[in-house]
Amino acid sequence: MILVALYVLATTDGTLCGIRSGAGRSSLIHKRRYYVDGMLYGAFLAQIASAISGLALFATWRLTTERAALALDLVGAAQRMLWVLVPYAIVIFASFLVRWIPSTDIRSATSVMIFGPMTAIRPVIAVASVTYGIIPAHLWSVRALGVFILALMFWVQWRVDARAERLFLADHPGSPAR
Repeated sequence: MILVALYVLATTDGTLCGIRSGAGRSSLIHKRRYYVDGMLYGAFLAQIASAISGLALFATWRLTTERAALALDLVGAAQRMLWVLVPYAIVIFASFLVRWIPSTDIRSATSVMIFGPMTAIRPVIAVASVTYGIIPAHLWSVRALGVFILALMFWVQWRVDARAERLFLADHPGSPAR
């Protein structure tokens, strides 16, 4: 169940990275398709990162001689990560619920007061969750997996940002950002 929760959070995070990376970069009037494409790309990258994480986990499992200790350490690390990630996710999801109120003022306020700051602290949340998860771990392999997964989280963000910049520059050939 813990792996499912982490997988759902990773997929959601990738999807939201896709939205965030394109926010404010498109001069299109009708942006729905633009944002949907970004969401799908972020979710796709999250699937790749999840598959790579799964392969690393499987390889670690196959190579260890201490499977019982590894299982305990992994479950403990994952539970501790959820203690950091779930409250962050609750704030994000609650903010989306508030945005369903048909008011431009409320939508603008959630963007400025919630989504902006929460996006800014996303890297801190990622580092904090992995650090809190792996520091008490007894096995070095659990710590290595945690650092590897953190790198994959940042890889997803880097790729969606690179794609958004590439699309922006394609739409704005004379941009000084070139």
